[in-house]
Amino acid sequence: MKLTKIFAFVLGALAFAACENKTESGKPSPSPDPVEPTGGITLVADKTTVKMGESVTFTVIDDAQQDVTAQATIYDKDFNEIAPTVTFNESGQYSYFATLGSLNSKYVIITVMAEIPEVPADPQPNSYAFNHRVLLIDHTGVNCGYCPMMTDALLALAETNYHGSYNEVTCHAGSMAGGDPGNSAAANALNQFQTSLIEGYPNVVFNFYGPTVGNYGAAQNVPYLKQAIENIVLKEGAAVGISLAVEGDDTTVYCAAQIKSAKTQEYKATAWLLESNIYSPNQSGATKDVHRLYNYALRNMSHEYSRTNVQGNSIGVLEAGDVVDCAFELPVVSTKWAKDNFDVLVIVSALDSNNRWDVVNTALCHIGESKEIEYL
Repeated sequence: MKLTKIFAFVLGALAFAACENKTESGKPSPSPDPVEPTGGITLVADKTTVKMGESVTFTVIDDAQQDVTAQATIYDKDFNEIAPTVTFNESGQYSYFATLGSLNSKYVIITVMAEIPEVPADPQPNSYAFNHRVLLIDHTGVNCGYCPMMTDALLALAETNYHGSYNEVTCHAGSMAGGDPGNSAAANALNQFQTSLIEGYPNVVFNFYGPTVGNYGAAQNVPYLKQAIENIVLKEGAAVGISLAVEGDDTTVYCAAQIKSAKTQEYKATAWLLESNIYSPNQSGATKDVHRLYNYALRNMSHEYSRTNVQGNSIGVLEAGDVVDCAFELPVVSTKWAKDNFDVLVIVSALDSNNRWDVVNTALCHIGESKEIEYL
């Protein structure tokens, strides 16, 4: 039987606000030095993703598969001793470990959410040949006179077979985005993260570190975009597959996801909130209505993002065959954002040959819908 590992969401904060783990009292948790697991015992939770008001029961098992809960002690991340059954009344991420004599278990992380969308069942549980979708980021702005030509190129690209090999994000930020209705704090962070790759506007950056495609006019951009995708899409498939489901209301978007690994390595994960159908009557250089309509504009990220961290947080080392359950919560921080036009993009990254966290695979889902893992 393959081991299933669990990862909890990091609560997406308002712009520049810190994400905090909380104890059951609601007080912000400090960040003590983590306990180093020694092996010999395992802390098991009967469930790891729960709604507010629900309880979790823990059991401690030794290497002989004996229940030693009565002899062991269970602690939260702040080293407070807890009972084997815990009731959660606030959303957040909660970490626990157990001790027995000199033995320490690994941490178990519990996800508590107001809503938990239902992820679809894996249609091919014995397959690990995942379709590879790279991340395509279009750096653009309302004051960019050449940007409509890139819009035309991306619309043409979407009509080709290449559309199944990428997911698109438009980043409305930077020197051309003054007064841009697609701008957000998250877009500013992404623009600053990739500023060294942006040689003018528009500029498409694939994944987090390139390749890039500048503005050559609509007709010239399409073959350059195709070539970039050809060069980086893995024909044998991605290292992970992603399934997800998205629900939400006018204040919060909830995303549940499963990440299935075909390769043993450490991963990071994040969820990005995107909005489409944003009308911008003042788009410079627009010659037709479609140039004034912004799609997949970045609105928020589920982790505590910054100009140096857009990749998210570690979900630990997954071995080949492992499945990790993730849950993300994305605040809707503006009343001008339209809920019905939301999509959520889940991005999984791993260390590349240059020791940078770059994109492994992506998956996109519209609010109120779910999406299965894509297989080759």
